[in-house]
Amino acid sequence: MAELKQPRRTDRADANLIREIPVRKPIAGESALASAVNTMVREGDLYEKLSDKRVHCFACAHHCKINDGGRGICQVRYNVGGTLFVPRGYVAALQCDPVEKKPFFHVLPSSDALTFGMLGCDLHCAYCFTGDTWVVTDQGPQTFEKLFESTETIQTRTDAEIALPNNLRAISASGTYRRVEAIFKHTYRGQMLTLKPYYLPALCCTPEHRVFATDDPNSPPEKVEARQLTLKHYLAIPRQFDFSLAQTIDISELLSELQVTYRVAWDLTLEQRQWIEEASAQGISSREIGAKLGTSGSYIRHVHGKLRNGHGTDARTSGVLVENEMLRLPNEHRPGIPAKVALDENLARLLGYYCAEGSVVQDKNRPNSFSISFSFSYRERGLAEQVQLLLQTCFGVSSNLVKRETTLAVDVSKSSLALFLKELCGTGATDKRVPYYLFDAPREIVVAFLNAYTSGDGHRYQNGKVSVTTTSTALAYGIAWLALKCGYLASIYQTAPLPLGFIMGRLVNRSPHQYSVVWYENSKVERRVIETAQYHLVPLREIVTSDFDGAVYNMQVEQEHNYLANFFLVSNCQNWDISQALRDPESGRPPSLVTPQQLVEIGKEQNARVIASSYNEPLITSEWAVEIFKEAQRAGFLCAYVSNGNATREVLEYIKPYVRAYKIDLKSMRDKNYRALGAPLEHILNGIRMVHEMGFWLEIVTLIIPGFNDSDDELRDAAQFIASLSKDIPWHVTAFHQDYKMLDKDSTTVRDLLRACEIGKEAGLNFVYAGNLPGRVGQWENTYCPNCRAALIERYGYLITQYRLTDEGTCSNCGTGIPGVWHSNANDVQLGDMWMWRTRRPRSVS
Repeated sequence: MAELKQPRRTDRADANLIREIPVRKPIAGESALASAVNTMVREGDLYEKLSDKRVHCFACAHHCKINDGGRGICQVRYNVGGTLFVPRGYVAALQCDPVEKKPFFHVLPSSDALTFGMLGCDLHCAYCFTGDTWVVTDQGPQTFEKLFESTETIQTRTDAEIALPNNLRAISASGTYRRVEAIFKHTYRGQMLTLKPYYLPALCCTPEHRVFATDDPNSPPEKVEARQLTLKHYLAIPRQFDFSLAQTIDISELLSELQVTYRVAWDLTLEQRQWIEEASAQGISSREIGAKLGTSGSYIRHVHGKLRNGHGTDARTSGVLVENEMLRLPNEHRPGIPAKVALDENLARLLGYYCAEGSVVQDKNRPNSFSISFSFSYRERGLAEQVQLLLQTCFGVSSNLVKRETTLAVDVSKSSLALFLKELCGTGATDKRVPYYLFDAPREIVVAFLNAYTSGDGHRYQNGKVSVTTTSTALAYGIAWLALKCGYLASIYQTAPLPLGFIMGRLVNRSPHQYSVVWYENSKVERRVIETAQYHLVPLREIVTSDFDGAVYNMQVEQEHNYLANFFLVSNCQNWDISQALRDPESGRPPSLVTPQQLVEIGKEQNARVIASSYNEPLITSEWAVEIFKEAQRAGFLCAYVSNGNATREVLEYIKPYVRAYKIDLKSMRDKNYRALGAPLEHILNGIRMVHEMGFWLEIVTLIIPGFNDSDDELRDAAQFIASLSKDIPWHVTAFHQDYKMLDKDSTTVRDLLRACEIGKEAGLNFVYAGNLPGRVGQWENTYCPNCRAALIERYGYLITQYRLTDEGTCSNCGTGIPGVWHSNANDVQLGDMWMWRTRRPRSVS
């Protein structure tokens, strides 16, 4: 490793320091916030220069190697021409907290900490799918690429594009549609994993992406990184899905943008009409004009009115006409078809037959004339007659049964109905699709559609097998999704047929691909799938690794933060907006300009004893923190870091002269959980080891989240790891409360916290604390002497109610030294009773 740069001189005036350094110019599409922060920088200390104007950053354990013009994972450290620029001169958040809130229980009890936060974060979301991945939405299965491109509002950022759909919903684990908040697209170069399950299309994703899987059918699926999957795993597909109430299709709205050009019959030629205009302009009366043309003056006045209104051409363009709740085209005979129609079982059957056997044909000689044709074999006369009855029942339309050379056809000459079916279902074998109304229709409606489609273009077997074939990709995935909603796990097989083939004795060109969709309505048929009450568990047959360079996609779904990709349940891009204000201006407050001297003065005004860098991750703005801490030290403040622990030795050595206390969040003892946040567990554990070995006062916090990190084994692993470093390191186990981003997790109970505390005590830790449930956890809010068990500090939330340490930081009962950073005068501790605890609260500082 190259030798670290020597710290820059900081004895110059702040303004000079900024003026000497060229700031990074805004990039096209960059957020206004990111561009603004570019003006508040200095050259960093924690990096080395590489070849080709690249730099190697040491601020955190990601060790980013940043190309010229690029940003690190944190988004706030960036490279311009081979020089790394880092934040300074602002804060994004400023608050005065009880030091116990950090939480530090062994650092100047009852003191306040002026806490500042910056933009950026070194934990990130790095998991995505290829654009051809199918996502199940309320518009039916759609590929990521199509969903992204069909969204009207797309924001362009330096590191990604963000599509913001208006009314798009995706199916989640509960079987309920949830709103899609954003779809993300960015360039990815690296390894890609192709997960090949039985029965369904392969899922191609980055190695870090989490999918719901299990290697034990008796255990519920959980989020597993793709790279951790083996052929012993089963991918999960939910079994229970919501169906909606009955729907009405508004045909007038569906065809509202349709414009039809049609011919107009005239008794006069175009030349005669033009002469009428010219003669009228010359003052010749309508009677005289009519006499010369052999017609009446009243007719000439009628023609003249048409010409004056611009209707004198041989063709006109107009939208559909709605009269007396009936819809028709401008040149179509009344009464047309209903403007609104109920989506009942009869209409669902008709749509099923159309998707299987129907097509829309345009008259070559009459461009505004369309007809519908349903083609059946001679053996399917019963189906043809059903279609005739359904046409009459649903739309009041008569049809003809026509015998052709190889088919029996049902023909309908009704342009409005033809255009409605074309708009709703498509036309042509490769362009058909399931009408999107069916994706949120009642179950009996869906079943009616599937049965009709199967009768028209499928086959039923005695063992309950149902098989349908189509050359339309969208139709195949739509049919598979409807079958899944009805409780049947459908298989999708794609084949490449020969380019020519015979259908009903005719030689035809074949589509380059053909899909077979198969499901079983008899659950007794043996398959490799394992059925549980909640999931279809589908085994993997192959996992392939390949190189990839191109666009990848993911999305954020409200509440449950998961969705179906190629029908499999996968994790949402939940970390996109966590501490990422530079990517999304909606997710963070604007920065406030400030100098180190001003922060110190604010600390004095607030009667704080501690100045701490917190929120997001202080490691990535360490150069700025050191500038502040130098001033703070001179003014007598204790300086602290509140960190996620993803540290390097270089950054710890850099801040060591100025930072006394260090709190680290140990979020989990499972590598898969940490990798979901963008960092291996070992990086965090190494950071904790180094902080302790280098002599910082260290306290560790674990937020106990039910179903995530609260098992006895994981809690025991955490406690034993901490005890292996030192039994005197305080371990805070704190309660999780539901918020709008994690409504799928239960809040932590008192029992959960007490169980975690007991596990810490069994591991030999001398100081274990339960947090976030003041007054409900008994002794676990207090500090006890590890030798004589005397109660030395009693707490209620952030309030100190009793303090019995000596000025030397020893037990007043037995004299045992208690590790920590204590007041040199015990009288400096501010005491209060439990009824005053509400007065000791965090407060914002403007």
